Amino acid sequence: MMYQMALNHADADDLTQEVFIRAWRGLAKFRGGASFSTWLHRIAMNCAMSFLGRRARRAAAPLEAVPEPAAPCGDRPDVRAAAAELDGRIRAALEQLTPKLRAAIVLTVLQDYSLPEAARIEGCALATLYWRVHEARRLMKRSLAEDLP
Repeated sequence: MMYQMALNHADADDLTQEVFIRAWRGLAKFRGGASFSTWLHRIAMNCAMSFLGRRARRAAAPLEAVPEPAAPCGDRPDVRAAAAELDGRIRAALEQLTPKLRAAIVLTVLQDYSLPEAARIEGCALATLYWRVHEARRLMKRSLAEDLP
């Protein structure tokens, strides 16, 4: 989840470590009003949002190259190249989303949380999360229009 928010492996590693440090320090404050995983994911999303805010304020660094996934036996090089290009375009489309819209897509589509659970993690109303998912999908569809059938 941290990689999907930061879109950079080194930053995702740093964020993951920060999440577990914050969770360890705040463990005594965990009241059990939500499930432990919701509480932990809320800490993770807070860390990710803070990081994205700091990154937006400093000069934009170029996106790191995403390693090509291992191809199954018999995959043709042209198919692998096309898939890698599409992965890069999807990553660039995610990068263009605001942190809150990216979080909505990451939680609901990539992490497969239900909309009510994602709303609890985000600390927002369910209707707000519905709108964020809708808006993120609309913007990504526009960014990827030439790649979609």
